[in-house]
Amino acid sequence: MKQEQGSETLIEEMKQYLPIPARFTEDSYQYLKQKEIYTDSNREINISNVFYSGDTGGIICTIEGDEKEVLIISLTHLIIKPDHPLSDKIVAYQKKRIKRLRRYR
Repeated sequence: MKQEQGSETLIEEMKQYLPIPARFTEDSYQYLKQKEIYTDSNREINISNVFYSGDTGGIICTIEGDEKEVLIISLTHLIIKPDHPLSDKIVAYQKKRIKRLRRYR
């Protein structure tokens, strides 16, 4: 797989809006809960940085937690508020990325 078309542009646009408020998807929340990280499913988190990690991870987000913790998570595992200016572009990227990953399983 090669870098998704438009991901560089999306990363640059996202960097202009940092921090970006988000929430974990239900699957991500359940996984993190098992690991005793971020126990509130409705807790709003803030994306503090974004970068491209290659084919494996796609667009990666850093989430700053409590007590100097930093969580690194794929953008496909986050939910952006629908009223955010980049929401439509982020959702389009997520759908395209998930579809693309399914083809390579």
